[in-house]
Amino acid sequence: MRFDLIAPYAGMFRDGLVVTLQFTGFSLAVALALGAVLAPLKLVRCRPLAWVLRLYTSLARGIPLMVLLFLVYFATPQLTGWAITPLQAGVATFGLAGAANVSEVLRGCIQGVDRGQYDAARSLGMTFSQAMRHVMVPEALRSAAPALVNEAITMLKGSALVSTIGVADTLKAATTAQAMTFRSFEPLIVAALIYYVLVVALTALGGVLERRLA
Repeated sequence: MRFDLIAPYAGMFRDGLVVTLQFTGFSLAVALALGAVLAPLKLVRCRPLAWVLRLYTSLARGIPLMVLLFLVYFATPQLTGWAITPLQAGVATFGLAGAANVSEVLRGCIQGVDRGQYDAARSLGMTFSQAMRHVMVPEALRSAAPALVNEAITMLKGSALVSTIGVADTLKAATTAQAMTFRSFEPLIVAALIYYVLVVALTALGGVLERRLA
């Protein structure tokens, strides 16, 4: 093993780590925000809306993430004329796909909240959207914390896929160092360790969050 050959690329790995964290943060924010909007809508008794949301969730969860990523990145310029950047394509793909999972988690948790809280909110004059926004969704988030932490971890590990469309993340740094040094083990094991440390840290942070919300 010749890790000394990888040392000159430490800066590239550092920059890749920053991009990985930024990408995961942006994607998770989109997924949480959109998922929090979609979850209450899935409880509305409107057949056309329910059909659209079921189709969206089914497509987002049923199509491989890499296929979705390639569709967004390569098809968007063809269909719209907009030259989307690799980072934008990645955030859009992971955000939309993640929102489908988040919305399902929150929907289940909302249904698990005591119905009396919803009835009490409505009796106080709140509309459906106000009751969901101020009472039901915040309460559901407490019980959804473990599943949302798992979604964040899945998104972090899956973020390595965006290197395939040119995002200069951690894995891209590893493959670049691999090409420059003609060494495979050392750069890839460095990338693997970086991802592992990030996942362990995120898992620990999730544990702290769960204990505080308990």
